[in-house]
Amino acid sequence: MVRLCSRGSLKSVWETGGGSPPRLQVPHFWRKSKESEAFSVVSQLLSQRKLELLDELVSAEVLQVLKEKISLLPDNHRDALAADIDAIMYTTEGDVRIYYDDDGRKFVSILMRFWYLNGANLPDEVPGETKVFQIVFGDESTKEKRHLLTANYEFQREFTEGAKPDWTITRIEHPRLLE
Repeated sequence: MVRLCSRGSLKSVWETGGGSPPRLQVPHFWRKSKESEAFSVVSQLLSQRKLELLDELVSAEVLQVLKEKISLLPDNHRDALAADIDAIMYTTEGDVRIYYDDDGRKFVSILMRFWYLNGANLPDEVPGETKVFQIVFGDESTKEKRHLLTANYEFQREFTEGAKPDWTITRIEHPRLLE
C-alpha cells in the first residue's frame, strides 16, 4: 500500500507576502528555476527554524522528524542548511517513479539532488559529501570560504483523475548536516 500525505502539498501560486508559506505553481514546477526556488525557500525556512510555515509543503511524517532533528542541530549546521537561490550550482533528477496503490490511485515521485554553496562556519574536515572551496573576491587579502553542499528532496504527487495537482515534499536529506 502506497501512502501519500494529503496534508503537505505544493499549491498553486508563490505567495511571499504576509508571512504565508511559499506556494508553487504546478505547471511550471519542473522548470529548473522553480524546483531550485522551492528547494531554496524550504531550506531557508529549515535554517531559520520556521517549521510551522512548512505545514502545507512537507508531509506530516517528514515534518515531525525535521522538528526533532532541527532542535538538536548546532547553529553552524543549521546555518549550512540554507541555500540561497543564486548559490545553487547544479540540480539533477535522481530517481523518477510512477506507481499505484491498492485502490488504483496513480502517484509520481521525483527525487531531486541539489549542489549549493554556503558560507556557514563548518570545520574543514566535515566528512561525507562536503567540499571546501576558497573563493577570492578582489585581491588575495580578501578571501571567502564556501562549502559545496548537497541536499536531496523528494517531491510526490497523485495523478489520479480528480486528485488535487499538489506536490508534496516527502523526503529531505542534507547529508552530514541533518542526520
